[in-house]
This record gives sequence, structure tokens and C-alpha cells, in this order.
Amino acid sequence: MLRWLFGLFVLIPVMVMTTGCAGDGVAGGGGTPEAKAGSRLVVRGELASKARIAPPPDSQAVVELRDMSRPDGRVLAEQRFDLQGRQLPVPFELAVDRAKLAPGERYAVRGAVRSGARPAWASDAIAIDTAKGTVDVGALELAQVRTGAFATTYQCGDRQAVIDYTQFSMRLRVGDDTFALRQVPAASGAKFEAEGDPSTFFWSKGKGGTLSVKGKTYPECTIAVEPPARPLRATGNEPGWRLDLDGTRLSLVTDNGSRRTIATAAAPETTTDARRYTATSDRGPIVVNVQERVCRDSMSGMPFPHAVEVVFEGRTLKGCGGDPADLLKGPEWVVEDINRAGVIDRSRVTLDFGPDGKLSGRASCNTFSARYALSGETLKISNPATTRKACPPALMQQENKFLALIKSVSKFDIDPQSALVLKTADGRTILARR
Repeated sequence: MLRWLFGLFVLIPVMVMTTGCAGDGVAGGGGTPEAKAGSRLVVRGELASKARIAPPPDSQAVVELRDMSRPDGRVLAEQRFDLQGRQLPVPFELAVDRAKLAPGERYAVRGAVRSGARPAWASDAIAIDTAKGTVDVGALELAQVRTGAFATTYQCGDRQAVIDYTQFSMRLRVGDDTFALRQVPAASGAKFEAEGDPSTFFWSKGKGGTLSVKGKTYPECTIAVEPPARPLRATGNEPGWRLDLDGTRLSLVTDNGSRRTIATAAAPETTTDARRYTATSDRGPIVVNVQERVCRDSMSGMPFPHAVEVVFEGRTLKGCGGDPADLLKGPEWVVEDINRAGVIDRSRVTLDFGPDGKLSGRASCNTFSARYALSGETLKISNPATTRKACPPALMQQENKFLALIKSVSKFDIDPQSALVLKTADGRTILARR
């Protein structure tokens, strides 16, 4: 299932049935779909978003039809096209030879928009009725993708490996090292190798796999036991309320702290980007909906990783939940702009927010380390220290500007294109992407 959830973004060596721009027709011969309905399955629809996303100019749309009955989720038809500034919705059309379809098997279509090197928005998988000649799936609604949201941890002897599927690749994290792996042909299972280093690979077979890092092969990998779900805290305003959910115990404080209700929650119903909890209390049922999308506190403006809605006693309370630091942590951010002046071509400025309050990265010439801390409304970066290497004057000037700016950061945000924006009190900014 994991491979399907992000399998859309893994390049699998199969025949591509459609390419080019939406509306260009279907590759593989002339004629209309109706003329070949007996030999081909045609799937039509459009990529859309209720959030009115505005993809950057370099965005690419991807739509795939996959065989969900196979462990590798084999691609049967695919369409990719550069958006070139076009806004959603955009139409698509796929076609697949019916000889590739087997009776009784399950097939589904999914769409996405990628920005740069990673998927930024993706739809749920929609099952397809292959008995029809032409299937119109309507709008594939896109939602923001949170990198790492579907990472899987494997135990390989005394070593742990974290696997996360991204755009056309697998991200492998082993200790402090991170590798971008691409799929390569294999006699069985799915094998991914580091570019330029075939001695670093992960070869998945069923629920296990084989890990090799720079020529060192580890014992057979098995999926590590997942830790218990983290406690969830959510808050809202006007009137003020707070929700604490830890395992099955739910505490809801409402009406600006004047009422507290304790309830027992059942296991959540989950989708790829949402959870729904139902709890029972002596005051009636409580329903909690948690969506995996950026939510900003209505008073402080602080971004949170979850939008939370609580339905209780005929009221719907809306607010934000989770830890804002989770939006910062994960793969490093690459700086694209320093105070609206861009960055020097082929220079590299990065930010890596660690789980322990440490910030590290490259400042242009030198590497740096610092501390970061989040309070109710602010982000503070303190005590930056760098190595002492000397570089050309232009790089040193950019580095000094960057280091001076991060010491003045007071807030952060995640923009509609999933970019990180660090802000100072006087309006200066740093913009970075994963």
C-alpha cells in the first residue's frame, strides 16, 4: 500500500501509453477513443483543487493508471505535461491496451502536480471500472503533500533505515546519511540504487528487503514496530477551546476554559491525509476531524501542521493542531531567495532543522550551526557559529547577509507552494524549498 501511496512518484520501467499535453490526444495510434473503445480503455478527467492552488511556472502535472492487484503497483498508462503557468483545473486523458488488463483485477488512477524535485500536491487513488470503454472520473481533487508523511522505518540488524518515496525516487535515510535512490530493473521485488553508486541500494521484497550502504550489506530488513501515535493538542479561538488526545483519552476544554469534558476515543478512521476520531462522553458524542494541511492560528498567525475541527453539543469548533516545529523538521531546505535579492548562481545555502532544537546548514561558503526555539507566536534562531573557510568576496558577502538575517528572524510561514518563508520584524525574508 505504501508503494501505491507514493508509487505515483516512483519511476517504474514500463511502457508509457500517453505523453504530451492534456488535450493532445492519446499516443499509440490515430483515431478517436470511441473508434477504438473495444481495444482500449480510455480514462478522462481533470486535475483540480478546492484550495485554488497556483502552481509555480516550473510545475509538471502527472496522471497514472496503475494495477493495484500487483505488489509493485505497475504503471499501465501515464500522462505528463508541463503546466507552463496554466492554472487548475486542467484536463487529462489516458489510454491502455485492454490486452494489459486482467478480469477481476483492481485498477486505479491518481494525479499530482510536482514543483521542482518533489510532489507538491496529489489526489487520492480512484478505482476504475474497466468494463467500460471510456471512463470519466471527473475532478481529481489535489491536496498538499507533506514530505515524510508516509515514511516507513525498517530494522536491518542493528541498523535502522527510513524509506520515503518522493518524485521519481526513494529517499533513504541511514543514520546521519541521506541518499536519493532511483529504481533499477530487478528479477523480483523492487530495487532502488543511489545514482552513481550501485553499492548503495535498498531492494524491497514483500514486507522485507535488503539494505546495502557503500558496499556494506546489512542483515535482512523487516518493518520496525511503529511507535504509539503521538499525543495531539489542538486549540481554537472565539470562544477559546483546547483539545488533548492521548491514546484513547480525550480531554476537551471549551468556553474559554469554563467547561471540561473527558471522553474515551475509538481508533481513528484514516485516509491518506486525514483522521477522524469518534469519542463518547457523559455529555454526548464528540467527533474530531484532523486534516494534514497547514493551518494558521487566527490570532497569532503561527502555522500548524493540522487543521482540526471538533463537533460537540451541536457546535463546530475550528482550530489548529500538532507541533509547528514538525513543519520545519525533515529534509533540508534549500534557500532560493535572501531578502528579495535571489542567491548567487551555483552557490548553496541550506537550512536543516533538527529534532533537538539544533539548526545546521551551509551559509554560502561555510557550514553553520545554531539553536532554534518556537514560542506561542515567534521563531527565534540564536548563537549561529560557522567554520572559518575563506571564499570569493561575493560569496562571503552573501554569507554575512544570510547569517545576519537569520539572527533577526521572528516568525515563519509555509506558502501555498510549500515553500518556507522566514520573516524578521522589519519585513526582511528568506525563502527556501525542500
